[in-house]
Amino acid sequence: MKHLQSSHTPDFDAFARHYREIHDANMRLSGASSAYFAQLKIQILARYESNKILHVLDLGCGDGLCTDYMRQYFPQWHITGVDVSAESIAVAQERRLADVRFMHYDGKHLPFVSRSFDMIFMAGVLHHVQQDQHLLLLQEARRVARLHGRMYIFEHNPFNPLTRYFVRTCMFDRGVKLCRASHVKYLLHQAEWKTSVCRYYIFFPRYFVFRPLIRIEPWLASIPLGGQYMIRAIAE
Repeated sequence: MKHLQSSHTPDFDAFARHYREIHDANMRLSGASSAYFAQLKIQILARYESNKILHVLDLGCGDGLCTDYMRQYFPQWHITGVDVSAESIAVAQERRLADVRFMHYDGKHLPFVSRSFDMIFMAGVLHHVQQDQHLLLLQEARRVARLHGRMYIFEHNPFNPLTRYFVRTCMFDRGVKLCRASHVKYLLHQAEWKTSVCRYYIFFPRYFVFRPLIRIEPWLASIPLGGQYMIRAIAE
């Protein structure tokens, strides 16, 4: 997926048809597949959102896997997925999801009028965007968000050693620089978003032996050592 105006990441069009296969191979040590982690993001989202009619933007949707889980968990949502990888969008469209549209865009200007969406979802996007473009991306997301609309950002945590290993060994992540949650919150404030929640998750590998520890992860969410983090922000 996740390639918006980046000069240091590979062309995702070249990998779109084999993205999941390659990604799963890279994630072997985690004890779970990329589909598991995509679904986990939507399960976390379900703690804050309900299945009522909303207009939702999946910004940087890639091959549409998270969008697919979104549709399963929230069948009343009207979802639009956008990405700069035209081939990834083609793969996403092959899912033929009900009440979902996938669109290619230029990575700069979202092709929507202002205040179009109740919610914006970005998973694993920022670390593939040039750092000097982060604020512009969040401002553009703010433009298309309705007043009091929500933004959910999921990102890799640079303080987790296993996360750093996966990023270092992943062909999709060559040259990327991971984003600290504190920096993302600062940028959100600059873009007129108000951060309401910041939580860390994926503290332990997903092998059976770790299952008792995985159960306590919700109580560890404030500790900045999880493999990923989620930030929820409100459009002011």
